[in-house]
Amino acid sequence: MSVDGRSEPLFVRSQSSRDGPKRSTIGRVPSGFEVSGATMQMLYDTRTVHPLDRYDYYQAASGTEPAPVAVDGRAPGRLLAVMSTARIGDLELEHVTWSADAQLVTRRTRRFIQARDPECYRVFLSADGVMIGEQEGRPVPLRAGDMALFDLSSPCDCTHGTEPTRMRAVMLSIPRSQVPVPRAAVRPLTSTHVPRALPGRSLLAQFLLGLDPTLPAPDPALEDVLRESVTGLIRVWLGLPSGISPRTRQTLWIAHLGNLIRRRLGDPGLDVEQLARAANLSPRSVHLLFRGSGLTPMRLVKQLRLNECHRSLLDPATAGTPIKDLIAAHGYLRPDQFARDFRQQFGVSASQVRARPTR
Repeated sequence: MSVDGRSEPLFVRSQSSRDGPKRSTIGRVPSGFEVSGATMQMLYDTRTVHPLDRYDYYQAASGTEPAPVAVDGRAPGRLLAVMSTARIGDLELEHVTWSADAQLVTRRTRRFIQARDPECYRVFLSADGVMIGEQEGRPVPLRAGDMALFDLSSPCDCTHGTEPTRMRAVMLSIPRSQVPVPRAAVRPLTSTHVPRALPGRSLLAQFLLGLDPTLPAPDPALEDVLRESVTGLIRVWLGLPSGISPRTRQTLWIAHLGNLIRRRLGDPGLDVEQLARAANLSPRSVHLLFRGSGLTPMRLVKQLRLNECHRSLLDPATAGTPIKDLIAAHGYLRPDQFARDFRQQFGVSASQVRARPTR
């Protein structure tokens, strides 16, 4: 079943490489689940400085963002501003959390554009709170669940209010050169709401909102999927053919389910029924989403558990944690079963991984 309620055939996503032929995801963990040390990088966090210094810190830090901005407004007495970023191939992913007791405006001025122009479109997805974006003289209020498109090569303002709810948002930037639609055609869409009824829009939103900035960043193999998703939305929005393919829908659905699984890895009783409830799907639909992928839902659960155990074994912060406690925290209750699964997955024992020198 597609995110839009229509039944569609599901296929295996083949990932393209700039330097080689396409590689199928059949028989391996789908995009976003490779073992790697990459995590979301904290760009700034006002909680790390004294409250009296937070506004000056935020003003300086905002100039280091992938698309730098200036901050205008009276210094607030209370300010929270946190941004994490990650690269996914040529795409940029940003998580931001913000709240203050005074209205502030972030401005992407021509001076900042000349200084650093990524030549990207940005998909802005609001998780909580309220913000007003404005570009080309079009203000667009963004509340929980709203999505909008901006052109980072044109001036734009974002007004942050003083609502008690923290503003949380996810931003995904994609180079304009990778969107095969004339810029003039896209221009009228900027600073407007991406219609909720667009096919694939809610699936992309679910995936982005499900990302946890404290967990490893999405694998670069997801670059093609996210690029096609954004490009497909723009094309469908303009009434053009070639939206989001069934293959990309499948990969994005499995990646979204992976996000849900990661949040529940510590539950040894996690099963398909629980996963289906978390995804607002039937158990049968969950099984159908994996058809032809070479995986089953529970095999994905096992592989994600093993990947997280592997990551924790290499983490200096957990070097003193007994292995049996570490694996239990990721849902493994039987050390003997873990030992067999881990060696089958990685070809070495957990003790051998932990003994490796860390850089």
